[in-house]
Amino acid sequence: MKKTKLLSIVSSIALLFTACGNKTEDSRNQSDSSEPVYINSSRNCYDDGMIYYNNKAMYYDYATEESTPLRAKPNCSHTVSGCVANIVGECPVMYNDYLYFFNTVQDIKETGDRREFYIDSKLCRVSLDSSEVETVAEFTDSAPHDCDGCVIYNNKLYFTASDMNPQTDDYGMIYSSTSGGEHYICGIDLETGEYTNYGIIYDADKQYEGASHSSSPMIAGFYDGKIYINYSFCKEAMTGDESAQENFDPRDYFTLLCFEFDPETKEIKESDLPYSAYADKDSYVYYDLQKDKSVVIDKGKTYEFDCDVEINASLINNKLFNFHEQSWYDLSDMSEHSMGEYGDYHVVDYYDKEKSYILTDYNGKIVKLTEEELT
Repeated sequence: MKKTKLLSIVSSIALLFTACGNKTEDSRNQSDSSEPVYINSSRNCYDDGMIYYNNKAMYYDYATEESTPLRAKPNCSHTVSGCVANIVGECPVMYNDYLYFFNTVQDIKETGDRREFYIDSKLCRVSLDSSEVETVAEFTDSAPHDCDGCVIYNNKLYFTASDMNPQTDDYGMIYSSTSGGEHYICGIDLETGEYTNYGIIYDADKQYEGASHSSSPMIAGFYDGKIYINYSFCKEAMTGDESAQENFDPRDYFTLLCFEFDPETKEIKESDLPYSAYADKDSYVYYDLQKDKSVVIDKGKTYEFDCDVEINASLINNKLFNFHEQSWYDLSDMSEHSMGEYGDYHVVDYYDKEKSYILTDYNGKIVKLTEEELT
């Protein structure tokens, strides 16, 4: 495999900037439940703005280019603990006039002479009209990976979760982690509050010693009627020296798999498609290792580009944005373009009302560019 520059390792493999949700005319009111909505902490996008996290939940308005803390009550100071911006966490989901968010506690309880690890998870929601908070569902068998992508489809919220991989050392101390352990695909009916754990995503990695501390799932998007889940793990334990190498490429050490979950049949299986760099309702992007090309499947057509999107790309307004090589490609004529001074930015959304692109960088800076400014 050709070497590439260092990727940001998050959740054992990388911080993925994947697909934006399919959005409706009212960013506060998603009424067509048959349309899939996909968001993650890096792309929490809606028609007229996006939610992001900067010490509290913030909202960036595409039209005014202003950022304000999320709020329902007027004149909120945003300093009290009950303020919407302070309680919804890093990745709330805006849907049908509510903000949905997870609240999870993992701790140790003493039972006689025994110490036991426990999980207490809740899906809550806060009304955007009244700020009233209520609990939608409670469960104790898993902790949601709430920043790693979720899908709302037919009024059900689908997400990945884990058992937190609790382990006890020789001294009786219990440790937990989001990496390793058992990882599940779960769902909650937003109308009834019914929680369902649909089972382990992948268990064959348990045969590898390194996977016990490195396995991690991430929902990549909703494509062709299915939810796609990227799954990564190391077969052997990595050392700090390896990851510190100048030309370190996680793909040399991690096994990358892709799974698909059918929300109709509730079945999960390993996908024929490779690990996703981007996925939305009509499009799928990945890097083909054998061909050394990036492949775009868009509305039934296949395009191949002589570049490496690694595991991080976006396909917006008929353009493939390749953050790794700081360039973008026009699918209409296959032409290549440089991102220029915006090479360190990700294109995360397209604001149709002003024909503008929304870009963010790792420091949380947001920029809006017209077509002319982009080219």
